[in-house]
Amino acid sequence: MLDFHVLQDACLRSVAKALVSKKLMFMSALGLGILSSCAASEDAAQGTSAPKNTPARGWQTSLRADSPLVGGIWEVSSGRFISAESLLTKLKMTEYVLLGEKHDNPDHHTLQREFIAALANNGALGAVSFEMLATDMMPRLATLGTRRFASSERLAEYIEWDRQGWDWSLYGPLVSEAYERGVPIYAGNISRSEMSALYASDASVGAGAVGELGRAKLREDIDSSHCGMLPESQFDAMVRVQQGRDESLAKSLADAQRDYGKRTVLIAGNYHIRQDIGVPNYLLRAHAGLARDAIAAVAFLEVGDEESHPERYLDDSVELQAYDYVWFTPALSDKDYCAGMRGES
Repeated sequence: MLDFHVLQDACLRSVAKALVSKKLMFMSALGLGILSSCAASEDAAQGTSAPKNTPARGWQTSLRADSPLVGGIWEVSSGRFISAESLLTKLKMTEYVLLGEKHDNPDHHTLQREFIAALANNGALGAVSFEMLATDMMPRLATLGTRRFASSERLAEYIEWDRQGWDWSLYGPLVSEAYERGVPIYAGNISRSEMSALYASDASVGAGAVGELGRAKLREDIDSSHCGMLPESQFDAMVRVQQGRDESLAKSLADAQRDYGKRTVLIAGNYHIRQDIGVPNYLLRAHAGLARDAIAAVAFLEVGDEESHPERYLDDSVELQAYDYVWFTPALSDKDYCAGMRGES
């Protein structure tokens, strides 16, 4: 379930990413028919266009694309589907917008980019923070407004994207969208040195942000994310790192809000944006006057096999519902990474 990058091990990272969708594939869902894409009347009057429920150029993934949930945006509080235009209107009433993802699903990145563009078009965007950038990159990010690059690849070189270990072909259009629009870019993740220090330390992280049930959930998902192959002796260290990353992501959002005083967006894995055990809790802990409904968590989730009840995708929530909105997309793959780890066919 967790998208760990603690040990920077390619195999463990692949397992973790895969299990974000794998775990969801064992939940269920009620097809409510084909959902309408949004109208753009209000934004058209302002000379802009709202994002659609499906990517403008269509889905790039195809697994279970015929599911009645695909393209649907489930509003958890009301228990109903809404249009992308309605979601955009609701997000404009928040201070922080957390856009989740399954890291290797290209449709998630496309929809994120379209939403970034829509918020920027409406003057409703102050800055964007990325889980994929570590805090030691902030000095370079702070100079982006004074620099021009001949290509997207030159931008990637300047911010040392390859060092981060993320696929630029997936993230490049999204990062470039923010850069070309002059939207400040923040680094949300802890650096490798900070990660190592947290792993080796026994100090508590984010005290009070996540309760005992939340910490128990983190331990449980650490185990499942590593296919039951991680020694239990490492669980506490992994929890510290996960909480340290969430705390750092929250700080980057708060810093951007302080610097620009406008709505701030976070791009991160679905697990990080969870209302029950993720970044929102660290934002609330750091800002006593901040209300939870000022933070919107939008998860982009791949549809599971034969699942049509949207509320069942939140079955693993702890005390609070994990997300405020769930946007359903086709899946990329059914590959069982744990079977490969165990040497099974």
